[in-house]
Amino acid sequence: MIFSASRILLIAAVVYLAVFFALVSGLINAVLEGARTPRGAFIIPSRSLQTLGETIVTTIILFMGMAGIFLLYRSGQVLTTKSQEIFLAAGFGILSIALTLGLMLVNNKVS
Repeated sequence: MIFSASRILLIAAVVYLAVFFALVSGLINAVLEGARTPRGAFIIPSRSLQTLGETIVTTIILFMGMAGIFLLYRSGQVLTTKSQEIFLAAGFGILSIALTLGLMLVNNKVS
C-alpha cells in the first residue's frame, strides 16, 4: 500500500506532536522517578515525582487544548455566521474543559 505525500506528512506531524506533548508532560521524569512511587498510586502529591498515568493524562489534556485552539482557528476560516458561532462555542468549550482538568490535576499535585 503506497501512501501519498500528504498522508505521510500528516502521520509525521501527529507522531511529532505526540512525542513533543509526551516530553512536555514529563515522560522522562515518569520513567526515571516513577520506580520510586508507591504501588497503586495514580497521582502522587509531590511536584518532583510523577507517574506514567499522570503523564498520559497530561498528554491527553494537551491534545484537548490543541483541539480547542484548532476549532477557534477554524472559526476564522468559515464563511457563515452560524458555523463561526458553532466553532467558537465548541473551541472555547473544549479549551475551558482542558484548562479545568489541568488545573484540577495541578491542585491534586500540590495539596
